[in-house]
Amino acid sequence: MTSSADLERPADTRVMGIVHSAMRRDLRRARNALSAWPYPFDEQRVAIAEHLLWIMRFLHHHHESADEHLYPVVRDRDPAAAQLLDRMDADHRAIEPAIDRLVRAAAVYRVSAEARADVLAALDHLEAVLLPHLEREEREMMPVVSAVVTEGEWRHWADEYNVKPLGPIELFDEGLFLVDGASPGDTAAISEMVPAVPRWLMLHVMIKRYRKAAFRRWHTAEFSPLHVPLGGSNDVFCAAPPEAVWAVLTDVTRVGEWSHECRGAQWLGDSTRAEVGARFRGSNKSGIWRWRRVCTFTVVDKPRELVWVTDGGIFGDNSEWRFRLRSTPDGTCIEQTFRVLSLPVWLDWVIYRTLPAHRDRSRALHGDLDRLAQLVERESS
Repeated sequence: MTSSADLERPADTRVMGIVHSAMRRDLRRARNALSAWPYPFDEQRVAIAEHLLWIMRFLHHHHESADEHLYPVVRDRDPAAAQLLDRMDADHRAIEPAIDRLVRAAAVYRVSAEARADVLAALDHLEAVLLPHLEREEREMMPVVSAVVTEGEWRHWADEYNVKPLGPIELFDEGLFLVDGASPGDTAAISEMVPAVPRWLMLHVMIKRYRKAAFRRWHTAEFSPLHVPLGGSNDVFCAAPPEAVWAVLTDVTRVGEWSHECRGAQWLGDSTRAEVGARFRGSNKSGIWRWRRVCTFTVVDKPRELVWVTDGGIFGDNSEWRFRLRSTPDGTCIEQTFRVLSLPVWLDWVIYRTLPAHRDRSRALHGDLDRLAQLVERESS
């Protein structure tokens, strides 16, 4: 229970640093996701774009709340802080155009993957003006605030202008955003701002919703509800030119000659060769399992890159398979990556329990590339 003496002590402004750390963390996560190949697929792309838009709304309100309801109090009580407060105001005005730029880029990226580079450029612009400001506010401004604002006044500002305007779901989302990856002390500082019952709901019930959304946008093992690997990569050397590898790789009717799992494939509809939009059906076997998947080519860049996406139909599982061919003085480096795009939790559980080979596919997939390279080398000799 908080005593009146506690409320009269200098404000504990740690929450400002926690808020800043959360924004830094997810801006960094967004940059990492947008910079790492293979780039976000459709569902993840949309989730990242929407999260960036949410962060920009959060940041705008964060500045507005301080400018209108916190810093005027400091200016009235400490005339010596005028220059620093003017700097805070100038920082906020300089950050607004960067916010607007990222909002525009993220809105386009939500509907088009072509805007990825624009989002990265907008992140560069934002971080150039935002990150120094956040550090200055923590190191220089917060000690001044703590010297002239009481804990009771700080809590009133936080509750009246940052908590009360939020609906229950917004409050849960924002609270979990702030405690994501935070230290126990920082988590306690945020949790104490929430009444007991909503706090329990946030930390024990709504956390599941938050983690599901976090996995959708970051697609990392940290948030994954799945047992099977989210992806993997392998590469081998082939003593033949990329054109020779390409000829075998793009003939889907020959996949059974080198794949350990896909026993055969056939073109669908009018498709007879690899091109964007062309479709084929692969027939697979592993252990007691037999299944077929329709695949669609999404990238065909002869003889450098080939990508197809599988469609699980009513089962809801989808994956992406990507091959990159890099010419070397003696032949070709064949690189293969795969990533799970969607997989229902129930199907993940079934696969993990009944298909042990899918718990770690690295050795088997490396063997596929070895057989592919050997096949091409034999035919090129």
